Amino acid sequence: MDRWACVSVAELPLQLLLRRERSWVRESVVVVSEDKPQGTVLWVNARARERGALPGQSYALALSIVPGLRAGVVADVELREAREELMIELWRFSPRVETAEEQGVFWLDASGLGLLFPKLSRWAHELRVRLSVCGFAANVVVGFSRFGTYAVARAGRDNRVFTSADEERASFVGVPLACLDIEPEFRDVLHKLGVHSIADLLQLPAAGLLQRFGKIAHRLHALAAGELLSPFDPTRWLEPLASCAHLDDAETSSTALLFVIKRLLDALLPKLVVRGQALSALRFTCKLDRAAGQLGPEELRPAVPTLSSSELMDLVRLRLETLTLAAGVMTVELDVTGVEASAEQLSVFVEQPRRDLAAGSRALSRLRAEFGEAAVVAAVLTPGHLPEACFVWKPIAQLRLPRSAVRVASGNRPLVRRIHAKPETLHAPPRHVRDDGWLVRGALCGPVTHQAGPFIVSGGWWVREVHRDYRMLLTRRGDLFWVFHDRRRRRFFLHGEVQ
Repeated sequence: MDRWACVSVAELPLQLLLRRERSWVRESVVVVSEDKPQGTVLWVNARARERGALPGQSYALALSIVPGLRAGVVADVELREAREELMIELWRFSPRVETAEEQGVFWLDASGLGLLFPKLSRWAHELRVRLSVCGFAANVVVGFSRFGTYAVARAGRDNRVFTSADEERASFVGVPLACLDIEPEFRDVLHKLGVHSIADLLQLPAAGLLQRFGKIAHRLHALAAGELLSPFDPTRWLEPLASCAHLDDAETSSTALLFVIKRLLDALLPKLVVRGQALSALRFTCKLDRAAGQLGPEELRPAVPTLSSSELMDLVRLRLETLTLAAGVMTVELDVTGVEASAEQLSVFVEQPRRDLAAGSRALSRLRAEFGEAAVVAAVLTPGHLPEACFVWKPIAQLRLPRSAVRVASGNRPLVRRIHAKPETLHAPPRHVRDDGWLVRGALCGPVTHQAGPFIVSGGWWVREVHRDYRMLLTRRGDLFWVFHDRRRRRFFLHGEVQ
């Protein structure tokens, strides 16, 4: 990676508070730890700072200094959601984005963007404009090192694009230490020693900083000197989990919509498990017929993140019962949000069988009660000479999970030969097209293009002599037929199809 880009959203909690309370833009505003007189002031805007309010003061003290001071609390959840929103926007400009421990600081890989943005200054400008549209004031610095871009981004209010490493170093060594996110006590001690900028810090011996101020000060010195190079650790982009179902006819039944949503949800839950997550929020939107608009999005949150489909569908059912449809539903859209799940939750989901044998047995019991015992049967293999004699139908008492004796590679479906209960008589092909061109099922399937065989089945002299020549026929449409020629009856028969 040859070009780094640092995006600094200065005073992110304060920006979130002002975005929430837009009428406070021209007021003195602070962010406090709690909305009480004993709450601590964490962030201060420029107007409040000019009037005497400072971080670290109590809310009561700041209010006595600045009458009419506006204050608010920014919860950790709001900060986390803002960071996720920023990450989504940054991924639009680079596939590799790393978040810093410091609020509002991100690093991007700015390499290899020449085909999309011939000038990195244009890329930085469009990135800043995009964040501004989303309500965030940020500046972007493109350079050659992690610490250099970070220091300049923290100190400035404008975009910068450095053309050389020397230009970047000449710029960041003059950054005041007050602009960096360092311990206030360490910064105040350095200020008393006459150390005000990064250049002054680099003049101090690294061993002395380690002995007197500890590892944090020593690490800062190593970063500024370029002796400590942290590897780039981008956050992996995860595709939003969403699904959509288009209905053939406008649906007004809440029960039918419930089954549609369940089908979409059952397809998304395994994807959450693959990510090691459990569902924390579910949103569905119903688009109505006849330009009647849409219903939703309706958001549902379980009490705790879960992977239980029944629990989630119970919430969906309760919500659907309260909704009134102005027209029939034509499209159902569903998206889910996940959070990190425990190993127990994931193991329970994986170990839970996808087929409910008890429910299947109850359904078969109802079929037997209505249509008789012979209505529910299964094929059982038996020794036989002819294909139709190799199995018989026997009633089954209970369901069992299938056991495959053949391990099938992932993504390769096994071919299944479906045998007709009674072979279907076919018209004999003309002699001049005996090898190919035979219309087995008429013009719809197309003529035969390839065939394999004959495979002879002969015997039965102890009862009734049989001699069959079996062939596999492939048509132009892709149908694969299993046919045979009976020499005794001098006719062709369709015995089955391969699917």
